[in-house]
Amino acid sequence: MSTFLISSSLYAFFLILLSQASSGARYQYKSCIPKNCGSGPSISFPFYIQGLQESYCGYPGFVLTCEDSFPILKLPENNFVVEEILYENRSLRLYHAAVLRSEDSCIPRIRNTTLPASQFDYVSFTGLHLFSDCRQPLPNELLTYNVSCKNDWALALFDKDDNLKNAMEKCDRNIVAPVEGYGNNGTVNNLEEVLRRGFVLNWSTSDCSACENSGGRCGFDGTAYHFKCFCPDRPHSNCCVPGKLFLLVISDN
Repeated sequence: MSTFLISSSLYAFFLILLSQASSGARYQYKSCIPKNCGSGPSISFPFYIQGLQESYCGYPGFVLTCEDSFPILKLPENNFVVEEILYENRSLRLYHAAVLRSEDSCIPRIRNTTLPASQFDYVSFTGLHLFSDCRQPLPNELLTYNVSCKNDWALALFDKDDNLKNAMEKCDRNIVAPVEGYGNNGTVNNLEEVLRRGFVLNWSTSDCSACENSGGRCGFDGTAYHFKCFCPDRPHSNCCVPGKLFLLVISDN
């Protein structure tokens, strides 16, 4: 057998081995392509969509679900619609999912929200106090805050409102919803509209930029409990190796 034929056979053999090895490793890279719920932002690390993306494509505690084509983040006590994700700033804009089920501008009862301290933190917000179980008759100074929502909410006041103390004395139940804007004696003309303004959270996870800039897709190794960069050749600890990317591109052509 000629030297040329031997060299060609060895070359083909190594390409086959490389292709087989890479195809077995690249399933994570392919699985973690960004997706969405049909509307809303593109979802990628640190978030992942349950049922559409594998859990290793995101960070623990950053799972989203799709409900009526909206991406939903489930925080303790309440669910929130993810309206926008700013990956470069590690921030996201949310609004309360209760507005999706509202009728005649009345919002179903919601609860106070406690953020997982290791994952999220408020950027800034105004507290919207929603009161119920109020004793009648209400004093005249509180009547302008009435939201007329049957048995759900009676009054809505912003943080630092001069009449907040009076409402607390007259009503037995008070929850605080984070929103943007107004405050200081502003009245709530439309509760749904105010809640839809939403608010912004920051998140804390591993930095994904080096991996993405090298052509990889960020993910997480649940066994080692550590960040992984999923690349076309195999997972790496931080970023993809340019030479391996080049070889794999050649082998695919």
